[in-house]
Amino acid sequence: MTAGFTELAFGPGLTLDVDVDCMHLAAPQPLWTLSSALVGGGLGWRRHFCNFHVDKAYDGRAPAADLASWLAARGLPEAQSLAMMTAVRLEHLALAQDEGVLVAVTAGAGNAVDIAAPLAGDPRPVGTINTLVFLDAHLTDGALVNACLSASEAKVRALQSLAVRDPHTGTPASGTSTDCLAIAVTQRGAAQPYAGSGTRLGRELGQAVFRATREALLASREWQRRRESQEVPHG
Repeated sequence: MTAGFTELAFGPGLTLDVDVDCMHLAAPQPLWTLSSALVGGGLGWRRHFCNFHVDKAYDGRAPAADLASWLAARGLPEAQSLAMMTAVRLEHLALAQDEGVLVAVTAGAGNAVDIAAPLAGDPRPVGTINTLVFLDAHLTDGALVNACLSASEAKVRALQSLAVRDPHTGTPASGTSTDCLAIAVTQRGAAQPYAGSGTRLGRELGQAVFRATREALLASREWQRRRESQEVPHG
C-alpha cells in the first residue's frame, strides 16, 4: 500500500490516510462498532479508525495511554476514535472490497500461536494481525458478534492456507497473541440478525478478510525474507 491520502468507494464514504506511523480510516459520520481495541473497544459510535506502528522494542507498559496520546497529537477526538497498534510495517496494509464490504488488514506472524495449545509462558515478540471490517449494513448487536465469528474463521483459514505454525508447538497457528478486530457498520437499511457463514453478508465478509489477511501476511513474509537475505553474518 502506497503512503498517502485516498478516497475509498464504500457506502456513505471512507477515506484512508497512511504514513509510516499511522493508518487512519475516517468515516463522514459515526459507524456503530464492536471492537477489541484498547481505545474505542466494546460497542460504540466511531468515526476515526487508527492503526499505529510501534517498534518491535516497544515495552507495552501503558498502551492505552500511549494510543490516547498519539490520537491527541493528530487532533483526533478520543471519544469518536478507535486505536490499535502493530509492529508490522504499514506499507504492508492490505485492502479487500466487495459490495458493501471493505476490509483493511495489517498482519505479521512472528508471534503466531495455536490457541488450542497449552500455555507455557513462552515469550512472544511483538507482532499482530489487526483487522478492520466495514459493512454498509444494519446489524443487531448479536449479528455484530456473528460478524466477529465470521472474520475470525476467515483469518484462521488464511493462516492455514499459508501453513503458518506456532513456532513453540509446531502446530497450526490460529492467530497471533496480540490480534485485534473491529467491525464497523453504517446501520443503514433493515436490521439483519445474522452475519455468519449461512448468510450472503457473512460469506462476503469472510472472503474479503481471507483475501486481505493472505495478502498482508505474504507482504510481511516477503519483506522479512528480503531483509534476512541482505543481512551480512558476523564472523
